[in-house]
Amino acid sequence: MTNSTLKNPSLQFTTAALLLAGLALPAQARDEEIARGVNPKDNISKVDLIYKRDNMTGDASVQSLSFKYDQALNADWGVNLELPTVKYSSPLLNEAGLGDVQFRIRKVTNFEQGALILGAEAVAPTASHDALGLGKWQLNPVVGFVYSFTPTTFLYMGYKHLYSVGGDSARPDINMSQPRMLLAYTSPKGWWVLGDLKYTRDHNSRNDLLDCELEVGQMLTHNMALSARIGAPRLDTTRTFGFSLNGRYIF
Repeated sequence: MTNSTLKNPSLQFTTAALLLAGLALPAQARDEEIARGVNPKDNISKVDLIYKRDNMTGDASVQSLSFKYDQALNADWGVNLELPTVKYSSPLLNEAGLGDVQFRIRKVTNFEQGALILGAEAVAPTASHDALGLGKWQLNPVVGFVYSFTPTTFLYMGYKHLYSVGGDSARPDINMSQPRMLLAYTSPKGWWVLGDLKYTRDHNSRNDLLDCELEVGQMLTHNMALSARIGAPRLDTTRTFGFSLNGRYIF
């Protein structure tokens, strides 16, 4: 963890308070809950509140607080909407406001030991400042496959292509390939651990980014869950460290 993260008392307090809240719940209540909403094939209705911080080179940082709403339309189809508020801080620039809004739709086709996922993501350039978004309309197709080794262990392999279709002509066009792999264990007692490996190839700048993240989480009640992530980007990136907290309520 970087020095700037360690010196952030509000972040330390939030992390400690949320983790203590999970530990304070009766053990019996937690032990009876299975982890829901972790596997990409889970088509459920839920709300997520996600805090994320990325430390950058040059003593800069990006923080965001996102509201994400998922709605299962039926057994196979689902949609979600993500509304982020973003704060960018650096020695030369400080901005805060709305980020780029994202809307997604997907179809899940289940098989005996896995599922095929087809989806699409639309991104609107709603950011209130250039530093808080990419300034482009995007239409991003997604395809993925989940294979369950056991009822508690799964592997996800997926691909997203990010492509801009309009927006601010002064901002760079978007054309990126993004393969992704998840490997997770979901305990019958309600906790889980997940590894997330995501590679991004920018076909315009020829830059490559590799995100390596680890997530741990716990069902707090039948409807509520808390998880935390840490990550260390690699290759062509100005990010040095990432951290996030996710609070989830399942309908």
